[in-house]
Formats: sequence, structure tokens, C-alpha cells
Amino acid sequence: MKIAIFTDTYTPDINGVVSSVVTLKAGLEQLGHEVYIITSHKGFTPDTSEKNVYRLPGLEIKKLYGYKLGTPYSRAVRDEIASLGLDVIHVQQEFTVSIFGRIVAHQLQIPVVYTYHTMYEDYTHYVNRFNLKGVDEVTKRLLSGAVRYLGDSVGAVIAPSMKTEEALLRYGVSRPIHIIPTGIDLDAFKKEHIDKQVVNDLRKQYGLDEQTKLISYIGRVAQEKDIDMIVEGFQYVSDPQIKMMIVGGGPSFDDLKKQAAKLHLENRIIFTDKQPSNMMPSYYALADAFVSPSLSETQGMTFIEALASGLPVFARHDEVLDELVYENKTGFYFADEKEFAQKVDSFFALEKAEREAYERACQQVVEKYDVEKFAKSVEGVYKEVIRDYAESYSIESVRTSDDCMRLRLINEKSDDDETLLVSLDDYVTFQLRKDGFIEYSLFLMLKKKEKMLLAYRMCLRKIRVKDRTRKEIYDLLVNDEDPLSIDQINKLVETLENKGYINDEVYTLMYVERNGSALSKKKLVRQLRAKGIPYDMIDQHLQTITEEDELAKAKVLARKYQDGIRNRSLKEKKDMIKNKLIKNGFTFTQANEVVEQLDFAEDELKENVALSSAYEKALRTYSRKYSEKELVNRIIQYLLRKGFNYDDILRELEKRELHGSE
Repeated sequence: MKIAIFTDTYTPDINGVVSSVVTLKAGLEQLGHEVYIITSHKGFTPDTSEKNVYRLPGLEIKKLYGYKLGTPYSRAVRDEIASLGLDVIHVQQEFTVSIFGRIVAHQLQIPVVYTYHTMYEDYTHYVNRFNLKGVDEVTKRLLSGAVRYLGDSVGAVIAPSMKTEEALLRYGVSRPIHIIPTGIDLDAFKKEHIDKQVVNDLRKQYGLDEQTKLISYIGRVAQEKDIDMIVEGFQYVSDPQIKMMIVGGGPSFDDLKKQAAKLHLENRIIFTDKQPSNMMPSYYALADAFVSPSLSETQGMTFIEALASGLPVFARHDEVLDELVYENKTGFYFADEKEFAQKVDSFFALEKAEREAYERACQQVVEKYDVEKFAKSVEGVYKEVIRDYAESYSIESVRTSDDCMRLRLINEKSDDDETLLVSLDDYVTFQLRKDGFIEYSLFLMLKKKEKMLLAYRMCLRKIRVKDRTRKEIYDLLVNDEDPLSIDQINKLVETLENKGYINDEVYTLMYVERNGSALSKKKLVRQLRAKGIPYDMIDQHLQTITEEDELAKAKVLARKYQDGIRNRSLKEKKDMIKNKLIKNGFTFTQANEVVEQLDFAEDELKENVALSSAYEKALRTYSRKYSEKELVNRIIQYLLRKGFNYDDILRELEKRELHGSE
């Protein structure tokens, strides 16, 4: 493959990104690939003096990594790149050179891979000089939006650690993310491969005798590395033979030297300033241990380099170190300055043989960071992205559909057209347009999101007809013919809630207001619970309904039942009204009280008519099978069951007999 790596920082700069790029280039070339570097330099014209390295003119920003702010576009370099016949472009950062890489990729239709190296949320102090909370929040929000946009505009993203992947997912990046730890040349850091004379010369240069025990920080000297913490803590290190060396330069260099002087540590803390990258293995070999209090690492290359050099690591706990630093085996964790000092003293008090056991464990724990493994993993991502790009769809037409965009897609390898519904946000985020294209992996991702989108639109149609509770929407989605996964359903329901389309609190309030005058508390609770409303939420809204309100509702219903029940004895009618009230959630006491208050004067007048009617019905029913005394008994039993009074029944029988004798 022909690969172009676009990076805003490259040799002779010294930092984690440069180490990663140099290592990747070497590893890919060992696998037989042709690798080109496009970067920047301090100058006014492009520099192509190095083989396969193109340097754009730029301006150094000393307060930010020492990076060069390159020109955003060079037509000459673009034309040179066009002639290379590249298979893939790999952008390493987010600034001008990497922007140029994205532009070139778009113009030449070359797939892009993006490595996210830097946790920018830990670097907002560079723009928030006065440490204002509001500025910090806005800056972090803008950064997360920018990273999401950059991550979603490429074929795939490489994250050097799980910590970085979690950050990308938190920012909302939805393109494929591959966790690939940066590899290093492990052999280059082993003491047997380092020139002992160079190390001895360094010892003489910095005045280190045989009794000196040295703990070193190696890396960029900047605020986000929290080096001031270990300078402060070093005053508590009790062994006078222990010294600390800070190898590197950066914006905090002078401030840290002043801090050391103020603490009277000038003779115990050595500041080397910036050193050539090829000297780093020798500086590691000079030390007996390594320290870095930084919590802003995406992978922690200096930690890996130190361990490869056999140096136990002193660090604050960070998830990127979970598989590197094991307490009392490959290093030590500290939480504050005094704990740092205490653990340094304890380590250097160990016998030499005990310290050598740490050396072996440290080298073993980083064996997985082999350069070849690193290069092969990245090579696999390149192949996947190139394949996706080759199987991409062209966008034949675009039309709006409510708040979405409906795309018609064509794939040269298929005779059938594809239609794809995408949200307006995705349409903008992924820079889709008519006559543009969609890589295969992006198509699959958007197709998966389309299912969510269709379910979302279905929910909106249902909600427009009538309000729904969270449970009702959930049941609707679960019982769909082609249901979403549980995670997708939860996410969709959450989206509807966030947008205000479903709100159980408001639903409960409106339901109680609408039905509270007709239904008892118990029935309201029963119905709302069936709709998935929590009891506490229901109870909160029912507290406004008083006992007087409940009795008033019961009376309205009781009168309605009274008018509807006909051809029943007065007792049976009262019992039926009570039962109906109880079924509607009113208590037995409430039902009794309400029935007692009803006016049954008219019902009493109709009682005789009802009794006579019931008598006629009983007579017709039982006279077919019974006669004389048995018939009379059957009629009496029937009328008693109907709730008529026994004395009234006897009077009705006497009247019938008298009538019969006449």
C-alpha cells in the first residue's frame, strides 16, 4: 500500500505523537508498505529535502506543544501527493496539516483514517487564562463538538486506549473506533542495547556519582502534566542520595525551576531542558525509576518507554495505567505529595536484588507493545477502510421527508437501488450531499440508525393521536413486528422524554385533572398504575383530592346508578348501587354513607309495582312445575332473593288470594 501520514508535529520534535508516527512509519515499512509523511516546519516555503517527507511552511506555537501552525493548503504539495497514487491517508491530529490531509483526501477521493491522540479537555487552560468556570465549560463543549465532527468525517478512528475510546464515545463519535495501543521498539530501550559510554558521559555531565539514586520525569514540561506536584513532594524525600531529573522542555520549564529554588531543591532536582529524541533511551538508562503525575495521557508512551527500560513507575492512578502499573510489582501509585515521597524512600531502601526483580517485571508487562503488532493492527484498519471505500454508494438523489432526508443510493456492484432515511443531523455531520458518496461501513451504520429513525417516527405518529406514557411507548416498541434491541428502545424512549414528547409527570397531572371528578382515588391509581406511572408520582397528584371530593363523586355516580336500575326491590337496588360504587374504587363506608343519603321516596312508591311485576314473573315461571303450597313457597323464595320485604310479600299474596276468591 501507499500510505500518507499527515501530522502537525514530527521530528525533531519530541512528544508522544511524534514517537507514535515514527514507530508506525518504521513498522509499516517493515511490512513492505510505502509511507509518506506530510508535516510542517518553521519556514516560508515547502521543504521536500527529506525522502518521502513533505514539510509545509508554518509558525511555531510555543505555548501549545511546540507545534507548528502550518499553512492550511499547498497546491504544489497537493499536486505532488496526487502523483503518488495513494491508497489511504492517515491524519494524526486536528490542526492545519491534518485539515490539509482531509481536504486532499476529499479532492482525490482517498479513504481517511484518524488517530485521536490528545485529551483536549485536559488542555483548556491554554485558552482559559483566568480559570473561569463558564469559559472552561464552553471550551470543552466546543472541543467535544469539533472532535465529534472530525471523527464522523473519516472512514475509521484509532484510539490508543480504552480511556480514549470512552472519550470519543462520550463526545458522540459514531464511526468505527479501533483500540490500538501505540507500539515501541522495545529493544531500543533495553540496557544491553544502549551505549554505556554515552550513559557514563551523562552521569559526569550532571554530576551523578555511584551513590546517587535517580528518579526521572521524561516528557513535555507543561501545566497539564502536573509536574509541580512532584517538585513539591520531593522536599519530603528523606534520603539525601536520591535525586530527581526532569528531562524535557516546555512552557512550564522556568516556573518549575523557580519552584525548586524556592524549596531549596536546586542541588537535588536536575533540569535538562529539551533533548534530542535519539538520546531518550540513554536518559532512561541513566535513571533507577520513573515518575509522572500526569492524568492527561491517552496512552502514556513515556510510561511504556520507562517500563521497557526496566524502570518501575511512580504515578497517580489513571485508567490508561491499569494494565501497566501494578502496585509493588511494576511500580507504585500515590495520591499526594507526601505519599509520593514516602513511596520513593521505601523503594530506594530496598536491597539491589529486590529492585532488580522490578526491572524484569517491568519489561515483561510491555511485551505486547511490539512494533510489528502495532503496525499490523493499523494495517488491518487501512484494509478495512479501503474495502469500505471501494464498496461505497453514490448518492443519486436527495429529498426532504419531514425532519429527515431520504437518499437514493447506487452501488456499481449491484443492479438494485437503495433508499436510506437519515436524520438532518447525520446528513450534516457526515457531509452528505447529492452526487456525493457513502462508504460501506457508514452505509451499514446509517442503515442501523434508520431502523431507530423509523421507530422514532412511528412513536411520534402515535403520540400525535393521543398522549402516551413511558410504559405505553415501551410496550409499543417491544411488540413491534421487527423490534429494536432493548438498549435501542431505552435510548429511543430517553430521546422522546428529552424532547418532551412523553412526560409521565405531565401525563399524570392531566389524567387526574381530566378524570378526577368522575373516578375514585382507587380507580385512578389502578388505571395509572396500569399505564406504568409510579405510585409515588400518582400519590403526589392525588393528595389534592379530599374526602369531601370523593363523597361528591360517589354521590354523582350513585344517582346515575339509581336512575338506571329498574324493576328491582328497594333493598336490591341499594345493594346494587353500593356494589357498583365499591367496584369503582370507593370504600364500603363511603358507599354506605352515600346510599343512606339518597332520596328513595319515588322508589318506595314504585316498590309495589315492582313487587307485583316480580310476582307475575315468578308465577309464570314456577306454575308449570309446582302447585298450591309448594308454588307459594317458590314464589316467596324468589321474591326474597330479589330483596323484597317479607311483610310486603305476604300482603301481595293476600291481595292475590282475595282477588282470586272474588
